[in-house]
Amino acid sequence: MQREDGSNVWCSTNWRRSVFRSRPSLVIGVLDITERKKAEAAEREATSLMQRVLDACPSPTRMSTIEGETLYANPASRELYGDRPHIADYYVNPADREILVSTLLDKGSIDDFRVRQYCSDDTIFWGSLSARLIDFQGKKVIVSNATNINAMIMAQQQTRQANNRLTDAIESLAEGFALYDKDDCLVLANSQYRKMHAICADVLVPGVNWFDFLRVTAERSQFRVPGDKIDEWLAERARDRREYRQQEFQHADGGWFFVSNSPTREGGFVVTRLDITERKRAELAAKEADDLVRRVLEASPVSIQMTRAHDGKQLYSSPATTRLLGDVVGALDHFASQAHRDEYIERLLRDGAVDEFETQLKRSDGQTFWCSISSRLIDFHGEQVIVSHTHDLSDRIELQKQVEHQREKLHQNEKLSALGGLLAGVAHELNNPLSVVLGMSLTLKETSVDAKTVERADKISKAAERCARIVKTFLAMARQQPTRATNVSIDEVVSAALEVVNYSIRSSDIQLMFDLEPDLPAIWGDPDQLSQVLINLLVNAEHALHHWEGPRKILVSTGRHPECGNITLSVTDTGPGISEEILPRIFEPFFTTKEVGAGTGIGLSFCHRIIQAHQGTIEVETMPGGGSTFVVSLPASDRFVETSGPSDDEPENSAGLSCLVVDDEREVADLIAEVLMRDGFTVVVARSGEEALTQLRKRTFAVILSDLKMPSMDGRRLYNYIADYHPAEVDRLAFLTGDTISPDAQVFLRATKRPYLEKPVKPIELRRFVSGLVVRQA
Repeated sequence: MQREDGSNVWCSTNWRRSVFRSRPSLVIGVLDITERKKAEAAEREATSLMQRVLDACPSPTRMSTIEGETLYANPASRELYGDRPHIADYYVNPADREILVSTLLDKGSIDDFRVRQYCSDDTIFWGSLSARLIDFQGKKVIVSNATNINAMIMAQQQTRQANNRLTDAIESLAEGFALYDKDDCLVLANSQYRKMHAICADVLVPGVNWFDFLRVTAERSQFRVPGDKIDEWLAERARDRREYRQQEFQHADGGWFFVSNSPTREGGFVVTRLDITERKRAELAAKEADDLVRRVLEASPVSIQMTRAHDGKQLYSSPATTRLLGDVVGALDHFASQAHRDEYIERLLRDGAVDEFETQLKRSDGQTFWCSISSRLIDFHGEQVIVSHTHDLSDRIELQKQVEHQREKLHQNEKLSALGGLLAGVAHELNNPLSVVLGMSLTLKETSVDAKTVERADKISKAAERCARIVKTFLAMARQQPTRATNVSIDEVVSAALEVVNYSIRSSDIQLMFDLEPDLPAIWGDPDQLSQVLINLLVNAEHALHHWEGPRKILVSTGRHPECGNITLSVTDTGPGISEEILPRIFEPFFTTKEVGAGTGIGLSFCHRIIQAHQGTIEVETMPGGGSTFVVSLPASDRFVETSGPSDDEPENSAGLSCLVVDDEREVADLIAEVLMRDGFTVVVARSGEEALTQLRKRTFAVILSDLKMPSMDGRRLYNYIADYHPAEVDRLAFLTGDTISPDAQVFLRATKRPYLEKPVKPIELRRFVSGLVVRQA
């Protein structure tokens, strides 16, 4: 409608039929609704604007009633859900909408309500709903906004899976692992980390400050930190926090841990802990083993060293090696011969081991010596290293020399033993005829009245006595002990020897000189044997000068040693001397430098044995072209000889006594019988042991004289039989024998303690021996 002013106005009219003044009429009401119309227009415009905005909104937005009727759905919502008329058809689980509505009615709003819904193509997706309950046109209306969060859910699931995998990985670590943030608060820690801090596991929770946790560990004595030093210890740990650091810590219970602190980009840090207790124990055991090995090596007297194979650099030397070889840098300095070392290294590199390689090395003082090297080639820190042992062979070589010397000495003794056996056999065979010759000549001398016969008998007896002395000397040398020891003047020894050799030496145009010290003490020994020694020395000196063009002199001197007091006897010649090659062998049996047939090689060896038997020494001093001197040293006698028993000239009267002589040699037995019968004995001769037993069964005898060696029954068996069946006769039994050198004879005579007289026998010796037996029985 138009107002009076010409403006338009909106009016609302209504009319009713009525009767006015009795006439049908219309009652019309006019209401100005311009403002309302303006308001409605504004509302329509706002609604249109909101619809245009919602239609343009990319987020799915809907308006629906509480019952689920859709009032409005923007294009994004229709694109997402399609044109399903009822909102419940969008839910995979309709109960989810009931929860949504119930929450809205209770609280009026809901945010990020996650449900599974159907897309327009009926696929299922996760949606995040945010809704508000509003009044719209007088009724409750739900305005909701939906977001497809499939990608976010998938990302979250992947993130959770990644986190789970990371957590599993961290949990599976053998090391302890802990993550702290920029504020030093614990973010996470795996079970190994908690196990390593078991004593403080109750405070090891996410959010705990690292320094607060460390203080608890110190207070609970997880670490060896004195109570008054905890703050200092924490300050030291603060430095660990600010930089990358790796350290080893020991807990109070003895466990060892390798701890690594690593800063993170966010300002926090990661702590990893590795239990190295077993490694530490192994290292400690290895160190103790190394220390033990080193102590053993340092204390070992064995020479051990380690050297590099390619250049010989010394890596280790035991003290014994240093003492042996000195403190040198390289093994090349040890070898006296470079060629020997090259050969040694070549064998070692080829075989990996060398045993008892003999070479010459240099000592610390520069002297060379022979040694034996045993070594092994090993890998040591990636290098070929030689572990070797050096054995000084000086003692072994010296021992070998001594063994050779002893072997030679044994060989000499064996030859002397063989010689002794030979001499014993020869002497035994000679003793019986010598006894006859000696006895008969002396008997002839005593009984003959013809001067010429007496003179001849005297010559025969002297020759026989000389032969007897030689035989006894042989026997004495073979058994290495004097046969007849007494106090002997050294002058008498010299005189006796000169009687034999004086003429021969002077007739060879050799000047014989003497330098004899007067009034020397006597020597305890056998005069015949000592004279024989001097005779051999003088004969050897004479032979040395036979073809010598220089001075031809022999000097015999005696004296007394100024230190030990021994009596010395020296024989010096001016001949060619003795060469160094043969000097060590001159006392060997059968060794001689003379031509075949000119020497036997037994003279000096006999001299050596005789002097040894007299507890003395014999030595030689020589110089090529300067002559030789043999020096005999014998101890002075300290013994006093008492004479007892009957004298040699007047034996006891034996008239009326009977004697049984047992000897298989007829001439010897007859000689003994003749000598004894002249002294008044009644003598019965038995030619064998069996015959002697026959005589013993018939009668008793004052004296029984038996030989040891006889056929059939010898002297030993005879003694045993008498001891068993005629024990009273044992004390009357004595032996006459030429066999006192064999071990069996010596053992038998020592065991029975029976008197014996060694053949050949002089009549005077026999009388004195038998007289002694008679006196002993009396």
